[in-house]
Amino acid sequence: DPTLLSSAPAHVGASAGIDALSHAIESYVTTRRTPLSQLFAREAWRLLASSFATTIKDPNDPNAAAAMLLGAHYAGTAIENSMLGAAHATANPLTAHYHIPHGHAVALMLPHVIRLNGQVADNLYGDLCAEIQLQGGAQALANQIDEFKSLADLPHRLSDCRVSKKDLATMAEEATTQWTGTFNPLPLKKEDFLHLYESAF
Repeated sequence: DPTLLSSAPAHVGASAGIDALSHAIESYVTTRRTPLSQLFAREAWRLLASSFATTIKDPNDPNAAAAMLLGAHYAGTAIENSMLGAAHATANPLTAHYHIPHGHAVALMLPHVIRLNGQVADNLYGDLCAEIQLQGGAQALANQIDEFKSLADLPHRLSDCRVSKKDLATMAEEATTQWTGTFNPLPLKKEDFLHLYESAF
């Protein structure tokens, strides 16, 4: 029901929207990806990325809202077939320790995870860029997520959310235990998760 989105507070819609985008992106590159999961993930990304800005500017636009809802559904279907990655693994400790809303936490970490994963998944990220007529790979995609965050007035830095630097090592250790992280295209250790948190700080 596209009209349902128009009644959601702006920050809730932005948080849920960026989370749906992350589902499409992460499921597209996981180690468990399949042609079927990538089909759903890529179509989800196309729908979501082409409609996100419109829904932020005009929550009453029924076509954009419908595209967001369908894209979120397709992304969920992709997850069921291929799981998620390090953006969710690093987001969960942020929510547990600092009560940062899930979508906000994922948005904080996603660009940094994309840039790191570019070592092994740059071409896959390039596929997603091509869907929205964007040139490039991991760096271009990460920059696009940063632009979406700015448009939606989502936080960019962990320090903006009063995260303490002394907790980064603890959260990095916890991130290594998150199931979603085991499907990240680039295998990550505690020091890698710490690097991600430090990059986002």
